[in-house]
Amino acid sequence: MRNSRPPAPRDYPPSCSTTSRFRFPAYGAVRLREQAQIDPMAMLAALAAEVESHGAPIFESTRAQSLHHRDGAVVIGTEHGEVSATNVVVATGTPIFDRGGFFARLTAQRSYLSAWRVPEPVPQEMYISAGRPIRSVRVVPAEDGDVLLVGGSGHDVGREDSANAHVQQLLDWTGRWFPGAELLNRWSAQDYHPVGELPYVGPLLPGRDNVLVATGFAKWGLTNGAAAALALAGRLTGTLPPWAGMLSAWRLSEVISVVAGAGSNVAVAKYLSTGWLRLVGAGEHTVPPEGCGRTERHGLRPTAVCTVDGVTTEVSAVCPHLHGIVQWNDAEQTWDCPLHGSRFTPDGAVLEGPATEPLPRR
Repeated sequence: MRNSRPPAPRDYPPSCSTTSRFRFPAYGAVRLREQAQIDPMAMLAALAAEVESHGAPIFESTRAQSLHHRDGAVVIGTEHGEVSATNVVVATGTPIFDRGGFFARLTAQRSYLSAWRVPEPVPQEMYISAGRPIRSVRVVPAEDGDVLLVGGSGHDVGREDSANAHVQQLLDWTGRWFPGAELLNRWSAQDYHPVGELPYVGPLLPGRDNVLVATGFAKWGLTNGAAAALALAGRLTGTLPPWAGMLSAWRLSEVISVVAGAGSNVAVAKYLSTGWLRLVGAGEHTVPPEGCGRTERHGLRPTAVCTVDGVTTEVSAVCPHLHGIVQWNDAEQTWDCPLHGSRFTPDGAVLEGPATEPLPRR
C-alpha cells in the first residue's frame, strides 16, 4: 500500500515561487505572473470622482427598501422617499429583493483578516493557500513600515457554535509562524458563493432588462466586480462583451448546478428545522454574561437575548426573511441567520443580507 501521507515540507530554490523566506510549511506552489496589488479605497475614491464628474450624484446612508414599476419607470423606495430611474442595478452583495430567488443560489460566507506589525522583513509577494483552512498572506506598505495582512478561516454564516474560534485559529497561526508579530487590528467580511461557481450578472428576472443584478463574487470582488460592471454596461449600451454570457444570471449551465444547489438548500432546510427544534426546551431566562447571547422560548415566542456593553436586549429570534432562527456571533456580537446570511445588531437592526426588516424588539 502506498503511503498516503504528504511529503515533508522542504525549501525550494529561488527560481520557484516559494523561497527560503517562507515562514510556514509548503508542499508546492503555482506562480501567477503579472499580479498587482492596489488600494481598494483609493480606487473607489477615483471611481466615485469619475462618476460625479459626469453629473451623476452619489447618495450614501440611504437604505433601499422596496422596488416596483410605475409608468414605465423603476421606482426604488427608501427611508427618505422614492427614486425613479429607467434602469436599476441591484449590487448589494446578495440581492435584497427576493425576485429571482438568488438567495437560494448563494451561500453566505464569513472570513477574517488581521493586520500585524512584524519585527523582521516579510515576503513582498501575495500568497493564498490551496487547501483548508485558507490562509492569505500579503504585505501593505505604510509610512511607518510594512504591515503584514493575514486572512482566512472562513465559514458559512450562522452555522458555527463559535465564530470567535475561527478568529483565534487565524491569530494563533500568525503568532506561530511570525514570532514577535504585534496585532494592530482585525476585521471580517461577508461574501456570497454561487452554486454555479461563476457570478450571476444580468436581469433580476428573465426578460426584464431594466432591473439588473450582480452577485456571487465569492471573495473575488475586485476582479469579478470589474467584469460584472463591463457586462452590465455593455448590456445597457447594446455592446455586450462576447464573454458576458458566461456570467449570465440565467445561463443554461445552471442546469448542471442543480445538484450543488440542492445540497445547499438541504443544508438550509436542516438549519431551519433544527433552529426551531432547539427552542423546544429553551426555557432559561437568566441574563447572559457580557458579550454573550442565546435564543430562548418565551411562551410561544422565540426570543434572542444578549448583553453588550452592560445592556441586555431582547428581540425576536426569527429572521424576517424566511423565518430562520438566528444564532449569536461571539466574534462580532451580532445575530446571524444560518439560512441565507442575514445579520443584525444586538438590538435587531439590519446589518446585511437579504433581510430588509429588523428583528422586532420584545
